[in-house]
Amino acid sequence: MHNNCNKISALNSDGLSGHSREVFHSVLDRVCSLAAAHPDAIAIVCGDEPTTYGDLVSRAFVMASAFEALLDGGRNGVIAVSTDNPYHLALSALAAWKTGSAYLPLAASCPSQRLRHILTEANARIIARDHGDDTTIPRGEWKQVDLRPFATAPVPNPGGPAEAYETGLVPEDVAYVIYTSGSTGSPKGVAVTHSNLSNLVSWYKDAFQIVREDRATQIRALTSDVAVMEMWGPICQGASIFQVDRAIYLIPERLRDYLVAREITICEAPSLIAEQLVALEWPSETKLRYLQTGGETLRVFPPPALPFKFVNNYGPTECTVVSTSGVLGPPTGDALPTIGRPITGVELFVLNVDLQPVRDGERGEIFIGGTGVAAGYIGRPDLTSERFVTISSVKDSQLYRTGDLGRKLPNGDYEFCGRVDDQIKLRGYRIEPAEVVSALRTHPAISAAAVTTIGEGADKQLLGYIVLKTETSAETIRNHVGVLLPEYMVPDLFVRLENMPLAAHGKIDYSALPFPNRSNLLDLQTSSLQPMTEIQIEVASILAKVVKRPNIGFTDNFFRLGGNSLLAAQVVMNIQKSFGIDLHVRSVFESPTVKGLSMVIEQRILAESEFAGAA
Repeated sequence: MHNNCNKISALNSDGLSGHSREVFHSVLDRVCSLAAAHPDAIAIVCGDEPTTYGDLVSRAFVMASAFEALLDGGRNGVIAVSTDNPYHLALSALAAWKTGSAYLPLAASCPSQRLRHILTEANARIIARDHGDDTTIPRGEWKQVDLRPFATAPVPNPGGPAEAYETGLVPEDVAYVIYTSGSTGSPKGVAVTHSNLSNLVSWYKDAFQIVREDRATQIRALTSDVAVMEMWGPICQGASIFQVDRAIYLIPERLRDYLVAREITICEAPSLIAEQLVALEWPSETKLRYLQTGGETLRVFPPPALPFKFVNNYGPTECTVVSTSGVLGPPTGDALPTIGRPITGVELFVLNVDLQPVRDGERGEIFIGGTGVAAGYIGRPDLTSERFVTISSVKDSQLYRTGDLGRKLPNGDYEFCGRVDDQIKLRGYRIEPAEVVSALRTHPAISAAAVTTIGEGADKQLLGYIVLKTETSAETIRNHVGVLLPEYMVPDLFVRLENMPLAAHGKIDYSALPFPNRSNLLDLQTSSLQPMTEIQIEVASILAKVVKRPNIGFTDNFFRLGGNSLLAAQVVMNIQKSFGIDLHVRSVFESPTVKGLSMVIEQRILAESEFAGAA
């Protein structure tokens, strides 16, 4: 294990004395073998555009040649990929691995300043993108490549790759880097090795009996670690993955119908969506065998008649996506669903504050060991040594200190019991409040800040408490931090305080922070115009109900009042009930006001009535 993660090259150094160079079959080796044996099998479907294994690997080899020319023969670097398209990510990742590099997924919407920090810290050599021109990417030492021509170019070897596909990759080489929220005020990059990834896909195959005929979904953001499992788990076994549009997966009924129509057999969905999926009625002809979830505390059990298995996964990014997993059965008492048991190659230890094992049934901090433990943090040797530790009383090899509390139950399953710190899980994302506070403190009007959450489930919101030096608005603050943070880390609401409450030890007393109300919310300037027509009044009522406000103005922005993608799906469902029309969730994003959304509804009603009249 390399603790001095100053650069990716330090993690990938060829000076691996003592490490075995025996034959190792990486994910790249497996995918290339599948492409040679079954070149016409479908690997990825985006929209209605399928890509075969032969096309995927052949194009990846062409892209790898272009990468190698830019790398000037260098290996063990990082190639960043800015895309929201899983085919483009898979293509670029395979090409990066062919050059001996790791891939680093980036969101196309990543704020420029955050993007610069990530690219600089990871020492990215190349950034491949499928959007905009080179002015959308900050300038730096990295070279830019438009990946779109490679994704659409004629396939040089329609029958599969003709060249040998021995890659020279070894288990300790870094396969990918995922950036997560950082407790020190800036994001941190987790370096995951090919050995880590290989263990994950091998477990995935065995746990879910994956065969070439399987069809899996890709729902998660490509920058999340769960997307790694969604993609490489099925692809390494010759199965097909289908990208699901957010307008479908945000509405459970639509997602169910999609899974049935596409004959999907394996699906992974965020906890909030999975909880709603299992509550629906399912047709007997569904081909779905497993519905997996994870990322947040699961609060429901599967009903008895569910025609597929419901699986709860748990694991930090630093331990390669999944550390424990379990098929859920009927509820037992008042307990919440468990997080299952350690997967193949993984060990769990529950330790007390003195770092000694606790008895089964007692709570303690979860430490994770085994093949899933990543190499460390890029450029952060201090943080790596703090979180990746050796505790000789339980194991001589390194463990990852999760900060999660848990306990082992009598049946061998583990129960998640919360955090030892204030880390937040929101809509499947991991958020360190310190990073949000750091961004808020850069605003010239803010002298002090704290961040927490209110609500549960789909109603859970990120809440910012601020002490102001000068007057400003919530919208101004949101716009300011939106340049520094991704959208999911920008607080939904702001509470104005005269002073930040402090405990005796001088730290913020979170228990003394007031609940948000109309008197303390730093609100946007609400519109003086009020809804007038029946449609406008009903739309205003729907929006106000969803964001839990007594009223909403004619031009008030739904998302600036606490709305988010999951709540937007609720708006669409309520509109369907009230007006009998189907809207795309995109309509709420494009027209997030009473005025705009009412116009969309009026146009749809008019169009449908004209169609009915013509018929």
